[in-house]
Amino acid sequence: MADFDFFSEAFRTDPHGQYARMRERCPVAHASEPYDWWAATRAEDVSQMLRKYKLWSSSHGPGLAYAGGSALVSVDPPRHTSDRRLVQRAFDADALNAMEPDIADLVATEMDGWCDRGHGDLMELLATPVPLVVIAWLLGLDVDYCREIRPRADGVVSRDADVQSATPSSRDGDREEETAYFLRTIAERRAAIAAGDDLPDDTLTALMTAELDGRVLSDVDVLGFMGFLFIAGSQTTTQLIGNMVWRLLQHPDQMELVRGDRSLVPHCVEESLRFDAPVHGLFRTNTEETELRGVTIAENSKVMCSFFSANMDPDAWDAPERFDITRDLDTLRKHYAFGKGIHFCMGAPLSRIEASVALEAVLDRLPNLRLTGEPNFISAPVLHGVETLPVAWDPS
Repeated sequence: MADFDFFSEAFRTDPHGQYARMRERCPVAHASEPYDWWAATRAEDVSQMLRKYKLWSSSHGPGLAYAGGSALVSVDPPRHTSDRRLVQRAFDADALNAMEPDIADLVATEMDGWCDRGHGDLMELLATPVPLVVIAWLLGLDVDYCREIRPRADGVVSRDADVQSATPSSRDGDREEETAYFLRTIAERRAAIAAGDDLPDDTLTALMTAELDGRVLSDVDVLGFMGFLFIAGSQTTTQLIGNMVWRLLQHPDQMELVRGDRSLVPHCVEESLRFDAPVHGLFRTNTEETELRGVTIAENSKVMCSFFSANMDPDAWDAPERFDITRDLDTLRKHYAFGKGIHFCMGAPLSRIEASVALEAVLDRLPNLRLTGEPNFISAPVLHGVETLPVAWDPS
């Protein structure tokens, strides 16, 4: 066992190297900042933890703070089983796949506004706005308002927000504003349902009209889903798109492979998810004292299941430190970036579509794409990847 500083600059800029040392020297690692917690870094341990939900509970929330909630990521069976069945229709794979033409139109419209510029920050221009607008569509939210509140909402995944539970912060006012907006949206949709009006065919309608064995989701439940989806659903896909393009720019041979063979686009998406998991991991809390690799973990400890590290474990992957888009696609899809087991991400199909559409557009419309400087890395410790991606291309 050894201590590590998950909030250090080294961890933020070189997680591959940090996790490699942890897997070798202390696969069950300990941290004392901001209070005692643990991280499981080997794929075998992460897999077992994600499946043994009775021992490794989600009821204290997926973050470092001891804070539950009503979203699926914060509940265990049997409620999780019931809730997942309730909301499954909202994330029907066929319905999500049907959004691809609209997403392609969105990407094209965004790029029309800046393609002739020849340079810019690809995170600001493409990777951030596209997932944000898609989530706004899903939740029936005003797109312009979402663009306005998104920078403030990103504070939810910052270090302060994650480690605090009930302590007031400077962001409380912004959160109250966002919550009030979501509640107004829910109330308006409830009124439309009661009046028998035609309802938008979106995720919010699906959530609010879902019924199972006479049970429906309360407004508090719906609010929890909205808040989680607004942040997690957009920010993680933003990181996926940015990280994928960044790695392809670092590996021009791989860029040329996919440019010449578009059947490799899905491979690019999955290899990016494996190599640069947008979320370092999610936390579980053990319901009894237990032992991991000879390390005793006290009851009710916070332990991070490191998706990132599991994806880079040489016991689970062939040459994991090689970014290789020619890996077998079925094997690639066994990565941990979307979790595993009962909490596997229901939005995974949509995230994959957005990333694929964005990559196709980048390949088609940004010839001779190149880095013009070093990217900045995202500061929120729960997330991994680039926050800025300065690039140039040959305008048509």
